[in-house]
Amino acid sequence: MTRSEKNVRAVVLAAGLGKRMKSELPKVLHPVLGKTILGRVLSALDGLNLEHIHIVVGHKADDVQAYLESQPPKTPWSTHLQKPQLGTGHALSMVAPALATFKGTVLVACGDTPLLTSETVDGLLEAHQGQKSIVSLLTTVVPDAKSYGRIVRDGQGRIEKIVEDKDANEKEKQIKEINPAIYCFQWPEIKPGLTGLKNDNKQGEYYLTDLIGWAVSEKLPMASSVAYDWKEVSGINSRLELQEAGRLLRDRVITKLALESGVTIVDPESTWISPEVTIGADSTVLPGCFLEGDIEIGGNCIIGPHTTMTGVVRVGDSAAIIQSLVTDSEIGNDCRVGPFAHIRFNSFVGDETRIGNFVELKKTTVGTKTNVSHLSYVGDAEIGHGANIGAGTITANYDHISKTKNRTVVKDGASTGSNSVLVAPVTIGKEAVVAAGTIVTKDVPDESLAVGRARQENKADWVSYKKRQAAQKV
Repeated sequence: MTRSEKNVRAVVLAAGLGKRMKSELPKVLHPVLGKTILGRVLSALDGLNLEHIHIVVGHKADDVQAYLESQPPKTPWSTHLQKPQLGTGHALSMVAPALATFKGTVLVACGDTPLLTSETVDGLLEAHQGQKSIVSLLTTVVPDAKSYGRIVRDGQGRIEKIVEDKDANEKEKQIKEINPAIYCFQWPEIKPGLTGLKNDNKQGEYYLTDLIGWAVSEKLPMASSVAYDWKEVSGINSRLELQEAGRLLRDRVITKLALESGVTIVDPESTWISPEVTIGADSTVLPGCFLEGDIEIGGNCIIGPHTTMTGVVRVGDSAAIIQSLVTDSEIGNDCRVGPFAHIRFNSFVGDETRIGNFVELKKTTVGTKTNVSHLSYVGDAEIGHGANIGAGTITANYDHISKTKNRTVVKDGASTGSNSVLVAPVTIGKEAVVAAGTIVTKDVPDESLAVGRARQENKADWVSYKKRQAAQKV
């Protein structure tokens, strides 16, 4: 049975200011290994096949809305404005009108917990629904409770209440079991408790934690589930915590790749790989690599050292990508790229092709068994199979007057000599040859030689003549 059949919706609290981040950027939009904090929370919820996600926004709501529209979760979603921000209970009340006809489980999660996993949230849902509870919450035990709400239990171990750090007495501050603010509420059964929340506390806010005390007083069925790794449910409140979250996420990914995918990570401390990356068996990632985005790398590859990949990247089997930058492109099987190559913006490199040192490709398709080996720029181009692009070849693709870019076509088996310039739009025919130093401004027919350079002229004794002239001036 899927979650959508069980009538489960989520509410994500993403309205906070995040003062300690010291940033103009909303806290939930800070990146953690290539995806925002909020994006990582939504990815975890996407794994549960929920009916809907309600996202509560507040601080810089327009920025958060724009982000969500550009990178929406897979689950149906909507935003709800909380202004002013008067606490977590107030935030949930902003969603209540959208739940007017809903009957089922409302999962509440914070938008600042980027390490949260689907499995942990699913465990809470299972406990809540399995025990037919009205109120359930996730707890965890931490070495330092910091500013978290403490879980107060009675003599039988039942949850009695949650006390916010700012309202806790000295004894309660010693409690290590804390509330990460992830709940399950049965709707509409908890509506009376929500509408009855009071703000008679030091912050003058309406706390969702008070619903626990309300449920206890009403003797409602309650359940809890423990997150055994407290770091997974830790919220981000500072740059240092953001940095630590990135490192923990990196370590989680590298461990999984090594244990489950058969990948060798030579130096985990200097390697950064986002959770969206997949790498095939017997591949090796050398030190200094940064792989961030929707990236698929085949088996038996060598990546690095010091290779960066971002965006949507596909790499075939048995490829080597050395000290290079690849963005939003595809590289085939048995290719060699680098060192110091730059492949970007929807480029495609065919099988058994060589892209060498200081070569840049942009919006370019390169066929199989082709070489672009040295010091070249190939942009907005189509290079055929078995072609050779000589050292220093440049495609002059940009017309700065019209602000347009034109395409260059180099057909199968063609070859360009060193230091040639192909002025687009232009086509080099099959097995045609462009002589070194040639500027090509018109199409070259198949199997033809294009020569477009000044005739060489040697001036005998020119150096001696210039030396005599210089001596006469002294």
